[in-house]
Amino acid sequence: MNERIKGGVLSLAFLVVTLSVYLILWQLSVLYLDLPVYYYARLIELLATLLFLSLVIATPMKFEQMGILTSKGTLFRSLALGGGIALLAVLSFALLGLVKGTDPLFSWHVAGDISRVTYFAVAPFQEILSKSVMFYSFELAFDMKHPHCANLLAALVFGAFHVVYGIKMMLLAMLLSLLTGFLFMRERCVWGCALTHFAFGFFPLCFGIS
Repeated sequence: MNERIKGGVLSLAFLVVTLSVYLILWQLSVLYLDLPVYYYARLIELLATLLFLSLVIATPMKFEQMGILTSKGTLFRSLALGGGIALLAVLSFALLGLVKGTDPLFSWHVAGDISRVTYFAVAPFQEILSKSVMFYSFELAFDMKHPHCANLLAALVFGAFHVVYGIKMMLLAMLLSLLTGFLFMRERCVWGCALTHFAFGFFPLCFGIS
């Protein structure tokens, strides 16, 4: 087993442990604490931070391959592509809002304002988790030979982290992760993915779409 595959296997082990800890803590909190939903998002972010630090320390993760550090050209193309999809998404939400007759058509003030304010940082962080950690870990485990399988598995795991929000949100999270995964495979940069993620996660509620 070469060093790259070993790194992938170790990364997957860390990922499985992190997901297991999250699910256990979620079940315990449901039984004994009954926390508001947004607390689970903070729990995900905390565990994801610990996961990321563990991977950086214990595995040969390369920030260039993880899509965090890229050339200016790659960054520009990624932002242009992700921003274009984000713009199309916002226009689609506006059209749906018009069809539904939401009043007002657009509003910054919706339920969960505090959580949504932090989304400017949460969306990029979640994309780092989804692409730079999950997707890349599966790639390493497949010896970089099956990127589409890595994308699918990363989407499934990313959706599993949203189990507390219900089946609908899990499926939507998986679909979003698949979409941004295709962007990641095209440009190998996480930042354009973050723009697309932000648009789909932030603006639907602004247009009264839930």
